[in-house]
Amino acid sequence: MSTKVLLSTHPEPLDPEHAKISVFDRGFLYGDSVYETMRTAGGQPLELVRHLARLRRSADGIGLRVPFSDEQLADAIARTHAATANAESYVRVVVSRGSGPVALDPRHSEEPLLVVLVQPLVLPTPAAYERGISAVIVGITKVGGTSLDPTIKSGNYLNNILALRQAIAAGGEDAIMCNPEGAVSEGATSNVFMVAGGRLETPHLRTGLLPGITRQLVCELAASLHAPVAETTIMPDHLRAADEVFLTSSVRGIMPVTLLDGVLVGDGAAGPLTRRLHDAYEAYVAAAAVSARS
Repeated sequence: MSTKVLLSTHPEPLDPEHAKISVFDRGFLYGDSVYETMRTAGGQPLELVRHLARLRRSADGIGLRVPFSDEQLADAIARTHAATANAESYVRVVVSRGSGPVALDPRHSEEPLLVVLVQPLVLPTPAAYERGISAVIVGITKVGGTSLDPTIKSGNYLNNILALRQAIAAGGEDAIMCNPEGAVSEGATSNVFMVAGGRLETPHLRTGLLPGITRQLVCELAASLHAPVAETTIMPDHLRAADEVFLTSSVRGIMPVTLLDGVLVGDGAAGPLTRRLHDAYEAYVAAAAVSARS
């Protein structure tokens, strides 16, 4: 297993120590970039079509021209994954606005830069999925609305980093942020779901959150299990009183939250609906792997 990086300025994937970008790159200087994170299943990126579509929506949202076709992006991912010899990989695709003078004006940027980073996929253990994690509802709010469109997945992640830092300082493993109006929005790198009285809920998109790829998958899987998701406004006290809470992301999948703000959620283990959804999601990933290998 290994880690490889492909840069659009080089023809072949590189070892990490040889993958270098300019200090004048706007992604480095300003977070002026967009990105997607995904995992492979059967050696193929899971939900690649949806991820690339969101990458382009994010780029459109910041006026960033992506000079690479979906076919070129898919080929770059495939070549980089193949160069690692990993059975399965974590994949990050970044498109920066490129290098230029130290100035905010994006008109001075040069050609956009593509970075494809591939490393071994490391997942939580089955016991970790049963045990769950602790989360903290932090005081740092989700940036959005007139500040920055929350549906844009940009390289400017300082707000989320500070939220996670606050959660860790409070003894948690992950952070849950609220919007400026006080409603639950999303996790530091995840979407939030809860179960109360048998009803599965998740914050509505109008709350101000990134519409996760796994969030959408979970909504589809829940419908197939006859447990439809209600998109609604969730306040912190509502979340704290839930029978089950879980987070979703493209790498971890479905991760139960069993301790919230220092208080057990339910009986302190993954709840029954969370388990059903986790099993359905794992079956979906396994089926995707079989399809990729056939």
